[in-house]
Amino acid sequence: MNKISCGTSDDDTWSLACHCADLYICADIARTYGLRALDESFVDLLRRQISDQLFAQALEFRRRTFDGEEFHRRCRQVRSQRERRAAHLAAQRARLPSSHPRAWKRDVAKYVLGHHRYQLPVGQGGFNVGTLRNLGRNEAMWRASLASDAIPSADFLYVYDCGSDPIAGVIQWVRSIVARRPSRRLDMLFVSHFDRDHICGIPHLLHEKRGLRVDTIVMPYLDDIDRIIAFGRSAATRGERSAERFHEDAVVDPVGAMARFGPRQIIMVMPEVEDEGGAGFFELPPAEPPRSGPDGMPWKGKDSTGWRSAPPLARRTPEGATVVQRIEFDVAASTEGGWRLKPHVKPASQQDREAFCAAVEVLLQWPRGSFRDKVKIQKERRGLVTKHRTAISRAYAWAFGDKNETSLSLYSGPADPQTAGAVMRNSRTFARARVGWMGTGDAGFRNPQAVQGFQHYYRDEMDWVSTFMLPHHGSAHNFDPALFVVDADLWVAAAQPIHLHWKHPAPEIVKAIKASGALFRRVGSSPKSLLEERMVVFWPG
Repeated sequence: MNKISCGTSDDDTWSLACHCADLYICADIARTYGLRALDESFVDLLRRQISDQLFAQALEFRRRTFDGEEFHRRCRQVRSQRERRAAHLAAQRARLPSSHPRAWKRDVAKYVLGHHRYQLPVGQGGFNVGTLRNLGRNEAMWRASLASDAIPSADFLYVYDCGSDPIAGVIQWVRSIVARRPSRRLDMLFVSHFDRDHICGIPHLLHEKRGLRVDTIVMPYLDDIDRIIAFGRSAATRGERSAERFHEDAVVDPVGAMARFGPRQIIMVMPEVEDEGGAGFFELPPAEPPRSGPDGMPWKGKDSTGWRSAPPLARRTPEGATVVQRIEFDVAASTEGGWRLKPHVKPASQQDREAFCAAVEVLLQWPRGSFRDKVKIQKERRGLVTKHRTAISRAYAWAFGDKNETSLSLYSGPADPQTAGAVMRNSRTFARARVGWMGTGDAGFRNPQAVQGFQHYYRDEMDWVSTFMLPHHGSAHNFDPALFVVDADLWVAAAQPIHLHWKHPAPEIVKAIKASGALFRRVGSSPKSLLEERMVVFWPG
């Protein structure tokens, strides 16, 4: 700041007035750079010691004589430093492409996870594979992880659905995954629902000799009625005999069908209902909450409501499965960060359920109201899925039309994303680390109440979803483009319909997505349609 020159006066008051005027001028200059030169209360304190008239004279004098170039230079320097610091801090919590100049400047990163996810081109079906790896604080490993195959060295491997119609589409990719996984370890398998084109690959994926060894299987808890309803959707068509047999087994006895693969635990997630004790939850005996095993990357199962520090309430089925109402899995959780896998099960409409039961009774000439008791008997369930497929299919079409019902959705994304930053290969720059993924199985999103319920359940995750899997291969019967569920960057339909009249994905949905400015991708049966997303996520200490 300039030394004060007060002209011909040596008066102390005049000197103070000039000093106050200089501070006032500096504050004005600083504001033009978006800065504050001095606490305004200090200037006000000085102003009280001089008259307004004297201050006005001093201000007029100093505006003519004040040399502000040095102060301008200093302001530019401070602003530049602050902008660089702000850009650096913003980059720490942004999603950046790997080519960005600030992508790897992570001096404050204390916890780093590599995550790859693959939507495999199995045709008309679903097969999503995700990996996690602790990359430590080694920048060379961070960079290399974006260029290498993550499956062989993954600390944690999970799969969401494994099936296709025809089955050949999924078998070749199962073989590829197994061949690239020397440890043969699969940490978690999530099953969205019991349609054949979503589960028929499981016996190959988990084959005792030629498959992976699964630790935990997570699937929706469906009562006997809901499982027969689920079978009705695909009962009108037949797949390969092995696929049909497993499909029938999974509907008749889902725990038994999955237990044959030797998982350490089977977790069944109950549909979200208003009644906290819905579907007989509290009628089952208590059980220990799910937990990770001694091998692999550790995880914690937590209540997905506001009580996230508490383990979920758990019950035990007679077959030995663990039943939970609400749960989220925090993988590699630490004080710095981790990865969240959060399932949600949407229930079927009670009115549609009752209509289905009544339709089966009419078609099979059963006494009115007898269906509920009959399906409790395993022999009767077996007969329904083998001898009475046509009746079950017709009952489904009559009660549900072309829509699908109960399905397990899954959010996969960073825990505590607010503090995270990310580098994502071939991505757009985004101000936050939005790298989450949402799988929806065959959930229905045409009803505004259903959409609102889904958004409420995932209210802490919705803003972090980057990739959204359209339900039921992008069918218009499951998704209303006027009711956009989430503001995702990329919308994906896993679809290669064997019948053209299915319209998977629906043209009007694709058009609406593109009109919104988002990207759309169809993953079909061509290897070129493989969707692979690779990223590194950072958390400060």
